Amino acid sequence: MKYWEEYRSKWGFGDGDAVPPDAWALRYVYVREINRLAQAKGSAVRLIAYDRGGVHNPYLICSVPADAVKGVPEPDLCKGAWAGGWKPERDWAEPADDDAMLEAVEEALANDDIDGLVDVDVSIADEPGVDCNIAA
Repeated sequence: MKYWEEYRSKWGFGDGDAVPPDAWALRYVYVREINRLAQAKGSAVRLIAYDRGGVHNPYLICSVPADAVKGVPEPDLCKGAWAGGWKPERDWAEPADDDAMLEAVEEALANDDIDGLVDVDVSIADEPGVDCNIAA
């Protein structure tokens, strides 16, 4: 999970100035996969994607009590479409991650395949023949 630490800080991705093209999609996958692991382990904490407006990192992953998001569709938690009125910049009182959540994160960090769940295709407008997806 190459960007995990970036999502956990408002100063991530160079304070928001260096957000890579796969950041939104990987955040979606990280939230989804870690929440699934955390739920299976009995964690009382869940992760949500939070789109932070203004300056700093626009793509955060925040912890919330599992009860606060009970019944919220999984895609809403992953897309940054749900915050339930909770705003980290105003209400920065995230619950501490319990042991089950910490285990879920540790398991996800050890899984080299998670980043591979996202494909990003970069192209140049009006230049369909240029392959921009060649590793240097």
